[in-house]
Amino acid sequence: MSGRFRQALGLQRPDRIPFVPAVYEHKAWFIGKTPSEVCRDGSLLVEATLAEYEALQPDAMVVGIDVYNVEAEAAGCGVTYFAGPDTSVPSATPGGETIAEGAPAGSVAIPDPRTSGRMPLMLDATARVAEKLKHRVPVMGAVTGPFSLAAALCGPATLFMAMVSNPGWARDLIGIALRIALDYGRAFAERGLGVTVFDSQASPGLISPARYKEFVQEPTRDLIAGLKSAGMADVPLVIGGNTDAIVDGCIGTGGNYILCDGPASTRTFVAACRAARCAFRKNIPSAVIASATVEEIRHQAASEVALAEGYPGFILGTGVIVYGTATEKILAVKGEAELKGPVVR
Repeated sequence: MSGRFRQALGLQRPDRIPFVPAVYEHKAWFIGKTPSEVCRDGSLLVEATLAEYEALQPDAMVVGIDVYNVEAEAAGCGVTYFAGPDTSVPSATPGGETIAEGAPAGSVAIPDPRTSGRMPLMLDATARVAEKLKHRVPVMGAVTGPFSLAAALCGPATLFMAMVSNPGWARDLIGIALRIALDYGRAFAERGLGVTVFDSQASPGLISPARYKEFVQEPTRDLIAGLKSAGMADVPLVIGGNTDAIVDGCIGTGGNYILCDGPASTRTFVAACRAARCAFRKNIPSAVIASATVEEIRHQAASEVALAEGYPGFILGTGVIVYGTATEKILAVKGEAELKGPVVR
């Protein structure tokens, strides 16, 4: 990775605050296609991601549409796609899980990133975009964290209950998910690519901080260590929701760039990340960008920048952009990043 995003991860005082919006299904809008079309066609995915870059000029990018579905689908879970003009995001098919509670965790099929499901498509598309933009911006693939992948394999409610009623089985399944995620991540590394780890099923809004420490932190740390051993210098970790209560746990996974989502406290993250020398991204919430005026969006972004107190590892971003959002609203956030000159603290 290079440029101001890489400088922020290294706390090296970039010339301005890096801007990294969360653009997934909205990629398809840039080329007049639906998310279900683009996520299953490598050429369309490349086209949509390049169009996103041209429109927004972000400081880092992730190639992906429905980023939580790829590994689960490759392991046998059902995914619902939408036909015609329907712009809904592909989602897990109800009842389409691949394992029931109590069944041997080892019965889950271990996908081969070279041949299984959409894994080869994602690897190829990410490599093609990275080649096109290699002198301009860091381009990463998406890997699902072990906990969120385990939740997809058996269903979130099943995993949440099993942590209480059948903790050994839950750990075994998370271990299988770790293996799948690491295999997939290493396939990106073999192509000289980096990844972002997505694990929002581990948000405190869904499981307690104690459960995070007990079930999530160690396998996530093992995944990130494995990715670094495979050659990735930087591994961002994305967990949505209010993660104030687990900020130290997120830092403890070894991810050197973590997410301060809309509900979380910028002040809390500045203090924790300054102490740990870790970068973080603050999201302006999706709902604000969808409903507020450009002026209101800029005002909130400016407020978050002020709360960051000049921290050199601060990155400004957005929650997941809703399909069809006006570009000027996304660029309103970027405008506040661009107003800020060299970091002085």
